[in-house]
Amino acid sequence: MDYLNIHTHHPAREGEQTFPSFGLHPWHLTEAWQEEVRELEGRLNAMNRGEAGLLENQGKGELFFIGECGLDRLCDTPYERQLAAFEAQIRLSEQLQRPLILHCVRATDDVLRLKRGTRQPWVFHGFRGKPQQLRQLLAHGFYVSFGFRYNVSSLQACPPDRLFLETDDSPTPIERLYAATAPLLGTTPEALNRQVWQNLSSLA
Repeated sequence: MDYLNIHTHHPAREGEQTFPSFGLHPWHLTEAWQEEVRELEGRLNAMNRGEAGLLENQGKGELFFIGECGLDRLCDTPYERQLAAFEAQIRLSEQLQRPLILHCVRATDDVLRLKRGTRQPWVFHGFRGKPQQLRQLLAHGFYVSFGFRYNVSSLQACPPDRLFLETDDSPTPIERLYAATAPLLGTTPEALNRQVWQNLSSLA
């Protein structure tokens, strides 16, 4: 079974598998973000209908994510623009019934507020926070993805059925992350991978 990489900016290596995601990152939002959202909506609606030529080997009903999208108080993009674009992508996630990959930096309160009332799963990617923040996210129904930089206490506190692993922008193979984290979780890399694949099935 290939190792699941829930979020990466690199092509999948041999022995691992990932799934595509499409969204407007808060770092790169321009003044034309509304037009970009409309273009994104058109593309994703076409993918949902299974129209050919939009993504190689992507068929109707196959899993893809909205994102990564979200809020970042440390980037230069005006925060009100970030909020508006994020809310638009939340609506897309709900309309298309697709899970959302979340980017969040120092904006947890707003993210938790916006999560209320949504039905689609959200994956908080690249989580590095402390167990207290983890418990907040879990109480709001989040899944949590850990990359190569993580808080060990939070990793160990995360319920197995809410956990994912990712490489994000690191070129290091995901297999090494499974090898590093499995002993901390009292399991093997192979068993951890099976659990993560089970978790993915609950998102589809």
